[in-house]
Amino acid sequence: MRYTTVGGIDLELARTRKILLVMLMLIVVTAIVINQHPKTLAQLPEAGYRAPNFILHTLSGHPIELSQLKGKPVLINFFASWCPPCQAEAPDLVQMYDRYHTQVVFLGVDMTESDSRSAVQAFMKKVGIHYPIVLDSLGKVAKQYDVISIPMSFFVNAQGVIVARVAGAMNRNSLASELSHLLSSQNLNAPGQ
Repeated sequence: MRYTTVGGIDLELARTRKILLVMLMLIVVTAIVINQHPKTLAQLPEAGYRAPNFILHTLSGHPIELSQLKGKPVLINFFASWCPPCQAEAPDLVQMYDRYHTQVVFLGVDMTESDSRSAVQAFMKKVGIHYPIVLDSLGKVAKQYDVISIPMSFFVNAQGVIVARVAGAMNRNSLASELSHLLSSQNLNAPGQ
């Protein structure tokens, strides 16, 4: 094996050191970027992790904070009144609310950023929704929960841990199944708790 040297410096060794230095710098930059991400592992919007807290207001202006519901299982349903799958799912949600409201808190989160208050009121009246609906007028909570399509539902146990995340419309049977699973998972804690 021949080594190329210039002025007593091994060029191959110098090249290898440069590559290692660049790789080390990339690792450091990646670690910094990952650590600046606003979500902690204990608050990812996924099953097994603590549900991110939020405060939103109902149509009447009453604030609801998720952390204030701790101690009770919660179904959070992101929707919009104009969304056909949301419209199809709503009667089954109302029926499940009537069946489970003594055991589970139902909370609708309207994507008001793309909806109107009057449309939400009309939708609630038409479908017969009598569980609380809060307005995500800036879309911040939807971003916090990584809602990329609607409807999207989160089943959160009494400890504040997400038990299931369901994208798309659910029917009566799938809702009943998820609610039963939610009620049977009340001792699940998030990582690091």
